[in-house]
Amino acid sequence: MSGTEFNLIAEDGNPLVGLCWVPAEPRAVVCLIHGLGEHIGRYDHVARHLNGSEIAVYGIDQRGHGRNPGKKGHASCRCLWDDVESVMKEARLRHLDLPMFLYGHSWGGNIMINYLLRRNSSEVKGAVLSSPWLQLSFEPTSWQLTLGRWISKIYPGFIQANGLLPEYLSRDASVGEAYLNDPLVHDKISAGLFTEAFSNGQYALDHAEKLSIPVLIMHGTDDSITSASASEAFSKSAAGYSTLKLWTGMRHETHNELGKEEVLDYITQWILAKSI
Repeated sequence: MSGTEFNLIAEDGNPLVGLCWVPAEPRAVVCLIHGLGEHIGRYDHVARHLNGSEIAVYGIDQRGHGRNPGKKGHASCRCLWDDVESVMKEARLRHLDLPMFLYGHSWGGNIMINYLLRRNSSEVKGAVLSSPWLQLSFEPTSWQLTLGRWISKIYPGFIQANGLLPEYLSRDASVGEAYLNDPLVHDKISAGLFTEAFSNGQYALDHAEKLSIPVLIMHGTDDSITSASASEAFSKSAAGYSTLKLWTGMRHETHNELGKEEVLDYITQWILAKSI
């Protein structure tokens, strides 16, 4: 982990721990939001790749994740949208005139796209959505959804295992092994977080036509966690603002896949093209 640590105080007073990777003469800045159960340190190689093209990167461990305090796997989506703004403010204070981009992976993609659809995104030049959680690759049964909604109303902080299998992340076995052995990774999700994320994914699909800034949506065709078909549907509805890139044979973490260099180059070139 080679980023520089920074600390924020969220809108509601909660502390947030983050990392930034800043090249000597940046020409764009990216605010990155990680996925469920992980932490921002897992994006060190992504940030360093972007730094190679003079792109600065800022990101935090999300609430209930990584080095941040609080119940593991539990957070309110409204607070998470506030946290996106907190990271953007921090980056803007340090880089007043640089074009601003957002980048969200999986659950982080769900947060990012809902932020863009529900809040003012006028200062954002574009966003990268990596394997976004719009829909899951498997469909929960109706009784599971009903039970989840009921529990989330009476006890939103109820925690259970998220069921994510490390082999679903990448065809590179070392990625799953590192994930399992990472002390900052956990497998927790609360009833409240799941219910909000599930409904917000559908909200994004239903309101994709409201998108008003360029987005790059990327998905591996062999993703067993989040739905590549849902990414295709979103991109089709947001035609004019959306670029869809499907990576044949890749799994959930395309940035950690065999051939990740091509993925990272594609992201970098897209950001640079939109920075002009």
